[in-house]
Amino acid sequence: MFSNGEAGTNAEGGTFDESGGDMGTGDGDGPTTGDGDPSTGDGDGDPGTTGDGDGDPGTTGDGDGDCATDPATVGSSCGQGSAYHGAYPIGEVSADMPLGAILETDNGQGNGAEDWYQVDFPLDPGTRPMAGTAMIQFLTNENDDYRFEVYRDCGAQAYGQGLAAEFGASAPPLTEWSFSDLNPDMEQLEYMDNFPWPTTVWVRVFRFKDSPTCTGYQLQVQRE
Repeated sequence: MFSNGEAGTNAEGGTFDESGGDMGTGDGDGPTTGDGDPSTGDGDGDPGTTGDGDGDPGTTGDGDGDCATDPATVGSSCGQGSAYHGAYPIGEVSADMPLGAILETDNGQGNGAEDWYQVDFPLDPGTRPMAGTAMIQFLTNENDDYRFEVYRDCGAQAYGQGLAAEFGASAPPLTEWSFSDLNPDMEQLEYMDNFPWPTTVWVRVFRFKDSPTCTGYQLQVQRE
């Protein structure tokens, strides 16, 4: 089961501050170029000459700092140890997934505008077909700006080997994904015992639209 959400293209989301001060180019009361410091500063940010306190969310001094995901909490590519976010037996729900933001829209796998996560859904011997349902979704997806793909392994196809039964490897980027393995006597339409259980999956998150803004996301992982 999966969903790719509403794929709008002209959203108004973002955190750009379009209000200026009475004089100069800042957004405060400074008489020249800043918004706090009356010369070159920006008041609440870095008092340099390229920032404006709370405006452009770029990386050249904007007061609020670079809003991109902390690189220590995710992988920048598939296979990195920093991407690991735990194992989920039945009944487990994630509680501390990082808050993330990717400034640029997707520029293709391996080109930098992506965050990677690895999660495990351990399988005890002899438990199939009662291994439960593995689920990944956005707990937060500000302005519907983000999508993700699920992989069995680095170098594999997105949604390959039955990870998305309806579309297979041609499934679109998603906002939620699940893999069910329930007793077929219960007439579960999504019964997937004929596919390998997803013991480990890699999740690639990327910005779908509205670049560059500081809208953020947070994943939720669980197993029922």
